[in-house]
Amino acid sequence: MSQNYSRSVLAGLVSGCLVIAGSPSGMAAGEPPAASNIMLAQARPNPPPPNIETNISSLHQRLQITPAQEAQFGAVANVLRANTHAEASAPHQPPANASAVDELRAEIQYDEVELAGLKRLLPALEALYASLSPAQRQAADAAFREGPGG
Repeated sequence: MSQNYSRSVLAGLVSGCLVIAGSPSGMAAGEPPAASNIMLAQARPNPPPPNIETNISSLHQRLQITPAQEAQFGAVANVLRANTHAEASAPHQPPANASAVDELRAEIQYDEVELAGLKRLLPALEALYASLSPAQRQAADAAFREGPGG
C-alpha cells in the first residue's frame, strides 16, 4: 500500500490512527529501548489534529446521511475521532540529525499506527456502506479518493 494512498484515505475520512501500545517491534522482551528510540520520541513535534468535527460534519452532509443511517455514521465518526487523536499523538518525523536507520524505524512505527487505524475503521465503514443507497455509495467512493477538502 503506498504511503500517500493510505494517508489520503485516512484524511479523506477525517482520520488518524490508533496508537500502538507496547514495545517497539523487534525489541526483545525486557530489553530497554535504544537511546535513539527515546530521542526520536522526544524530538518529534506532533502537528495539531485536523478540525475533526468540521470534517465529520462535511462528510455527513456529502453522504446525505438519513436518520436511519445515523447509528452507523456515528460509529464511523467515533472511530475517526479516536484515529485523529491517535495520529496527533504518533511520532511523525525524526530529528534532522537522525540516521537513515532511525528515519526508517520512525516511518515504520508511524505506518503501523496508520494501519491500525485503517483496521479499526474498516468494520464501521463496512456497516455504514452497506446501509447507503447507490448515490450515497458513489459519494462515499469519491470522498475516499479525493481526500480532505474534496
